[in-house]
Amino acid sequence: MTGNAQRAGGRIVIGVDGTAASLIAVRWAAQEALLRQASLHLVFVSRQYPRAPYSGSPVVSPPVGGDAERPAPLAAAELEAGRTLPPDRLSSEQVSGSPAKVLIDRSADAELLVLGTAYPAGHLTGEAPAMVGSTMRACLHGAACTVVVVSTSMELARQRAHGTSPVAD
Repeated sequence: MTGNAQRAGGRIVIGVDGTAASLIAVRWAAQEALLRQASLHLVFVSRQYPRAPYSGSPVVSPPVGGDAERPAPLAAAELEAGRTLPPDRLSSEQVSGSPAKVLIDRSADAELLVLGTAYPAGHLTGEAPAMVGSTMRACLHGAACTVVVVSTSMELARQRAHGTSPVAD
């Protein structure tokens, strides 16, 4: 899925990376987009790593290719979001660069920026604790919209309360 799905209800942007925390956050974001009548934009960022000039390889890692080279984490996130939202409310992209910079840039026209974490929910109240990764810390401080951090512990507690299976159905 590519494109720029926009609806009157706004746009929710979510960073995906293939972890269980990311898929749980996608599930939450898709439900939230449904409630808000918003579109959901999935973003997968492949990092660019500078190389030493003497290595004989390009200075920067090659950019992410087209749909034929679609990364599995993005495909899994699209499948998960597609269980809740119709295709006209979903869009996705894969980008090379710094995950924090890309997500902060995408937050400029978003209602929400959603990130997943495996850290316990109780540790994410108030200021970001030291154990939060650099991407999340940068997004919490630099995003142009509200940032929602979805904790796997929140989802696992919800699943236990409803008697459903963790992570994948």
